[in-house]
Amino acid sequence: MRESDCALQTPKGARYFEIPLFSEIKMHDRQYFVQQRLGDQWVFIDRQNARPALLTDTQIGELMSSGDFVVERMAAGSKSAPVPPSPLLTSDTNHSQNLRKHAYVEACHRLGDHLRRSRSILKPVIAELAFRRGENAPGFTTVLSWLDEAEQFGRQFGTAAYSDRHFLKGRRPHLPSWQEDAIQLGIDLWLAVNRMTKSTAYAKVCEAIREFDETVGSSLDKSTLPSKLLAADGSLAPPSERIFQRRCGQVDRHTRDHYKRGPHYAANNNRTFSKRPRPARPYEDVEVDHCTLDVIIVDREHGCIFGRPDLVVFRDRATAMIAGLSIGFEAPSYASFIEGLRHATYPKSADSLAGVSNNWPCYGRIENLWVDNAFHFIGNNIAEAGRELGINIERLPRRSPWMKGALERFFRSLGVGLLHLLPGTTLENVLARRDHENLGTATLTLPELEGVITKWICDDYHQRITKGLGVIRGHGDVPSRVWNELAAKCPAALPPNQDLFTSLAGDTEYRSIQREGIVWDYIVYECAELSALLTDSRHGLKREGRASTKYKVVRDPYRLAEISLINHHAGEIIRVPATAAHQEYASSVTLHQHRVILARAREQVRGSVDIKALMRVRVEMTDLVTRLLGKRPKTIEKKLARYVQKEAAYRLASKVVAVPDASASDFLGSDLPFVETSRPIASSFPAQYPAKASPTKQQDSEAAGINPTVGSLESVSSGKSPEDIDDLEEFKKLKAWSVSDGRQI
Repeated sequence: MRESDCALQTPKGARYFEIPLFSEIKMHDRQYFVQQRLGDQWVFIDRQNARPALLTDTQIGELMSSGDFVVERMAAGSKSAPVPPSPLLTSDTNHSQNLRKHAYVEACHRLGDHLRRSRSILKPVIAELAFRRGENAPGFTTVLSWLDEAEQFGRQFGTAAYSDRHFLKGRRPHLPSWQEDAIQLGIDLWLAVNRMTKSTAYAKVCEAIREFDETVGSSLDKSTLPSKLLAADGSLAPPSERIFQRRCGQVDRHTRDHYKRGPHYAANNNRTFSKRPRPARPYEDVEVDHCTLDVIIVDREHGCIFGRPDLVVFRDRATAMIAGLSIGFEAPSYASFIEGLRHATYPKSADSLAGVSNNWPCYGRIENLWVDNAFHFIGNNIAEAGRELGINIERLPRRSPWMKGALERFFRSLGVGLLHLLPGTTLENVLARRDHENLGTATLTLPELEGVITKWICDDYHQRITKGLGVIRGHGDVPSRVWNELAAKCPAALPPNQDLFTSLAGDTEYRSIQREGIVWDYIVYECAELSALLTDSRHGLKREGRASTKYKVVRDPYRLAEISLINHHAGEIIRVPATAAHQEYASSVTLHQHRVILARAREQVRGSVDIKALMRVRVEMTDLVTRLLGKRPKTIEKKLARYVQKEAAYRLASKVVAVPDASASDFLGSDLPFVETSRPIASSFPAQYPAKASPTKQQDSEAAGINPTVGSLESVSSGKSPEDIDDLEEFKKLKAWSVSDGRQI
């Protein structure tokens, strides 16, 4: 609203408007009425705050041309008719009726100065026109109302001024305030409690009326109330259940959905959407999203079922072209995002387009990348990647898939138009699978799926008409044609170095160089540069008494055929390929596939081994070795007995004790040592293979009163056998001997 505190001069030659006083005016969505004219200005009074607004005829004309000044009612004496509906709401039937009414009004106006609101003057005119039209003549008072409508609204609404006001018809009962309050309480309860029926909520209305009658009803003069507001017992009556149901039905859909379904559901199902203008050049705005494909992938060579892969797609908004993608079995992650970003940035290799009729020309640097609020798109790693690659990351509002509706539509087209036709498809959900008994056995491999999707994108999706393109959005155009047109006008900047992508998403570890190369997850990497690095004087070797030097190695999870080794001695990067034995395998799998294959192989190996049978064989081999020991030459047998005794001595806490007599000293000086133990050593050997002493030693032992057989020592003083003595200390005291732990045999 533009107000003026002083009179504005009307331009020379400007015409004045004739506006009846007290006419209803609508300016800038506020209600005014015309009070008077002061010089060159009209005075309009705001009905809400009684503030005046002064406008010249020129200003009024400008406001009317912009639609901000609307005459809703022209003042016409003491009688005022309701405002008619807009001419835009007039149907063809109503328009024909309005033309009929206008014919009678024009016939009356032809009387000119003789026009009077008199039956004697107007009835002959009405009858004559009705006779010419071949219809019954309308009533005199009816024609007078048409004249009033033409006078008040004819200049603003045209023939629509005669439109019937059907929206004002019908009885509108007015309920007392206490019934209105009770109805509102019932509606609030019906909205607040999910799945509550209207009949149940109506009980709240009746209860509210009863409580009001108990607290306030005694102060009311019920004799003055209509009978319909009183029950048979004289208490206040609630409104009928039908009235309550109609009031519930009058609740707007957004409010009902907000309480019954939730704010997100209400916002999605009760709103309109606007289209944004298309960017001016390719890769100015690119949107990214992911989905799980409705098809199962297998590995026929290794007998593995990988399951449903995930697809990350980058779409250019300016041309509707698919800029790049990545397919993998990892849950959508930072690595899959970087792989798709790499695919969108660099030109597509010829090997990936084998069997495709049309090329895939999309590449370049992305300026603005629009991502949703998925965890793998909003992390710190994504922000770091944007800074490194010079990409502005734009986050869309949460739970707003319509903000990238074209990309969501692409996933739908890919599923229905391609994936649901392939063997091993899972369709969109379990309900759809219920009606299909034979969907085919899963036979597709990952390279086959990549080839099929690539061909569908290049030869089908890029070549069909897309409604989001065209001279104006909605007219439609072909994405490949639009790309060729805009790409010729907008050259692309050079893409970043490949090492930047590897550093952003690659696996990093520190590993030493072995003679066979570098082993990483059972894949061996080797090249001539590693041999030269082993000869470097700064490289540490374990066999020279130095710690083995470990080098930083980086691996792309989507390209296992090669790793990068950082030689920190010379500050260089060495590209190390997989050996010839592993090259073909490493080139055909991703890191996730490789780990699945290894897990599957471990299960197969573990399942083919009978652990119980293997243990039985090992026991049999032990028995066989034991029997063979009894047939060895005497020298070897003797050394074996000494070795066993020495090992047993190491396992006991032995100490040297004083020897009471010379015979014991002679015994300790013998070449055959004895070990302190509570269990005879001979008991650890089979009984049929006793250890024998030499004849000379046997004679010396007999002179000392000791049995020379190993492990069959007898007590001299008590006459007890060593097997009968359980306490080791008692045995030591009985024999009074000990052996040094460091004695050489």
